[in-house]
Amino acid sequence: MGLSSPSAGDSGPYNPVYALRWRPPPLDAAYVPGVDNPERAEHAIVARLQAVRVGSSTAARIGVCAVGGSGKTTACAGVAACEWARTRFTKGTAWVQLDSSSTLQSVAEAVMALVYRFCGGDAVEQLSALTADKDFVAVAAGYVRSVAVADAAQWLVVIDDVLYEKRELLRQLLALIPLATPVVFSTRSEAVVWSVPGATLVSIDALPASDARLVLAAAAGKAVEGGVSPFSAVDAAGWVHRVLAKTERHALSLAVVGSMIADRGGAWRTVVEALEQRWMDPAFVCRDATSPLPSVHATLDVSLGLIPVGVCRDAFAALGVLPVHVRLPVLARLWHSFLVGAAAKCEGLVAQSRGVLRSTGVEELVNTLVRAGLVRRDVDEASGELIGVVVHPVVGQYALSLLGDATRAVHQRMIDAYMVGVAVDGRDAHGWQRLPFWEVSDDGYWFDHVVRHVAAAGDVCGLVSVLESAWHVVRVRVSSPFAFQADLEQVLTSLTAVVDGTAFGGVRSPVLLGRVHAALASVYQARIAGSRRSNLEAAITYWDQALALVDRVKVPALWAEWQAGLGRLYRERVNGARAANLEEAIACSHRALEVRTRAYAPLEWAEMQKLLGSALVNRVHNDKAANVEAAIACYGRAVEVQTQEVSPLEWADTQNSLGVAYYYRVNGDAAANMEAAIACYNRALEKYTRSAAPLLWARTRYNLGLAYYDRLVGDKAASIEAAIACYNDALTVHTRDATPLMWAATQSHLGKALRDRLVGDTSTNVAAAAACFDRALTLRTRAAVPLNWAATQHHMGVMHHGRHKAGATGAAGVDAAVACFYRALEARTPEAAPQDWALTTFSLMQALLDGERWSAVVDRGRALERFGSRWSSWPAREATVASAVAEAERAIAQLSGQGREA
Repeated sequence: MGLSSPSAGDSGPYNPVYALRWRPPPLDAAYVPGVDNPERAEHAIVARLQAVRVGSSTAARIGVCAVGGSGKTTACAGVAACEWARTRFTKGTAWVQLDSSSTLQSVAEAVMALVYRFCGGDAVEQLSALTADKDFVAVAAGYVRSVAVADAAQWLVVIDDVLYEKRELLRQLLALIPLATPVVFSTRSEAVVWSVPGATLVSIDALPASDARLVLAAAAGKAVEGGVSPFSAVDAAGWVHRVLAKTERHALSLAVVGSMIADRGGAWRTVVEALEQRWMDPAFVCRDATSPLPSVHATLDVSLGLIPVGVCRDAFAALGVLPVHVRLPVLARLWHSFLVGAAAKCEGLVAQSRGVLRSTGVEELVNTLVRAGLVRRDVDEASGELIGVVVHPVVGQYALSLLGDATRAVHQRMIDAYMVGVAVDGRDAHGWQRLPFWEVSDDGYWFDHVVRHVAAAGDVCGLVSVLESAWHVVRVRVSSPFAFQADLEQVLTSLTAVVDGTAFGGVRSPVLLGRVHAALASVYQARIAGSRRSNLEAAITYWDQALALVDRVKVPALWAEWQAGLGRLYRERVNGARAANLEEAIACSHRALEVRTRAYAPLEWAEMQKLLGSALVNRVHNDKAANVEAAIACYGRAVEVQTQEVSPLEWADTQNSLGVAYYYRVNGDAAANMEAAIACYNRALEKYTRSAAPLLWARTRYNLGLAYYDRLVGDKAASIEAAIACYNDALTVHTRDATPLMWAATQSHLGKALRDRLVGDTSTNVAAAAACFDRALTLRTRAAVPLNWAATQHHMGVMHHGRHKAGATGAAGVDAAVACFYRALEARTPEAAPQDWALTTFSLMQALLDGERWSAVVDRGRALERFGSRWSSWPAREATVASAVAEAERAIAQLSGQGREA
């Protein structure tokens, strides 16, 4: 994103965290204003912006298209800086930088910056707690859509350097930006422009000759006054026309040539003749489609040829592995070995003191490259100090091409430079080495770029190390969940190439190759991009392949770790029968526990106990009561090790899980079980606070609401009020956009609580309950989540039947209840959900009884009798069923005697 300081007149709110992400870059000293010149792109952009009527609900989408180095970025920055734009867009210009290094994290940060820009700090604070959701951009768009049209129209958004392969990132950003806000985006591909509905194209071929002369003059250090060219007729004839011809009037080439001439005090002959000779060289060709234009390529070749051979050229080539904006400390690490080598040869560029580089060597290299026109200085406006450099994307691409086969080594050099001082164990017998990247102090560069360097270096151990939980934690804490997701996508691409055999080198050790497969399984399991169903199936495949590559006897700990990973996955699996998946999860846990004993690995043993308990609670096979008892025992063993003092968050998680087990417990006193569940949830909330862990806090508040609703002791009215409060708390985090299915579940249970509320006006409560059920059903559809849809239908049926019993609706209430129960039974079958089928069938039977539909009552009652003891509530409900059937049969007999149908 733009990396300039706040500019005068930009009236947007200032926040140090987001300020650097929304301001246009400063214009270069050689920039020639072009808004008033009909031959310039700036003029065309402003004309299109002016063509849209003020107050219109739909603003312009303008795509600025040109090859690299033609001045797209400068043109956009020139528009943002012009007087008309500053007057028209009083809120300011939001600048988002997209380039080849942009990732999901880049979009997330840009989204946060734009939400801050449009909606302020409170909205960003709320949004920052929800960035783990795959629909994050849609959530953010919900905030921005609330901005009034008049306010939205006072912003200008610029999205710079959208590459063709990054057009999906552009699409996501455009989905966020209000339609009333004008957007200017730059790209090298017309296909990107045409992919944006309603976008207009502004092309840049070259600068007009008069402006090209002014850019060249300014770059060459000549004073430019009043737009009049400072070149004499002799200069124009001698070399200016020749430079304009050979650079083809491209902005980047003109700036580079001007810098080289300025560096030589105006002596142009060496530069111009070298440029012409380069054009005439028969060997001069652009190698492939990714190369810059011949004019740009020739200019960069000349500039490189005129700087000293050795450290300067090596340092410039190394810049190819870095992003556009680079700070001095990063350059010092990149150039360390070059400068040390130069010092050893007495080149006088650098000295060492206690192993720490002085900045002078780095700054001298920067000065050399700036004078050659290859980089620009990044100067802090407040302090006036050099803080880094800006490398034009085309120059960076050119530098990278110079590295050739050394590219991997330079990326590795960056990793090694940052890892100095971090303790790293040597490689084991299988070639494995754990690289704790998270132990390096972040300098604003390392965390965001280490995975890119590791991937480019082809470091398999480094790529696998990225999947460590410690890296996940630090990435989320320092950046956001999307930062870790961006890392996952890079790891996925690189490790897939390893297992496919297309990566450089290869992995010969079966165990190390197994680690690669296990890492890919972890990537797919944690991934939010793509289909959840497909990701989990891919993860299962990779876990199976990983386990096939290792021997339990030779690497027992690794084998057990992967069994645990596979077990977790089967618990989450979408495909296949739920019962079979849980049996697989239980089997994996038992296999892992054969190795992960309490004596040998207590913490891992405790974690396995918790995972086994989770699978047992949800188990479909075997006796439900016995499964829950076994789960409670597992959780009890886990908290013996995972104590509040040793591992507080794991302890809280186990307390929440233990609460779930007590909630579903069949054995023991029902009231005592529910009190135990409430106590467990409250203990978990001692560590799960809304500020520290909002999603876990909301999940536990939701669970606590369920327990309060079903509470069997104390004042029932107070318990229901407590449940309502818990659900409302949960909904402050579980929003429709952030966590849609949890939002719908919470709405459904809130509806139940409001339906049964014992305080307040009954009709008001029922109306509020009906509204909750309706909201839940907007997402709980039969096609998407059939059993959840059926649950809400059941709750609505109870509501309608209850209104009938209260005398509020008469026969209409019975009809509505019966319809809801029948719909619920479409999904709640004896095979899919036996206990729920029995409950809904019982409720339907009672509604049919009140509606005097005698034959249907007998049919439902006999079905329940056949189901019998398989229903856990049968002992308590058997007499009621028998009574209903008997009453219906008497009514049928009486009606038959009267010659009427039942």
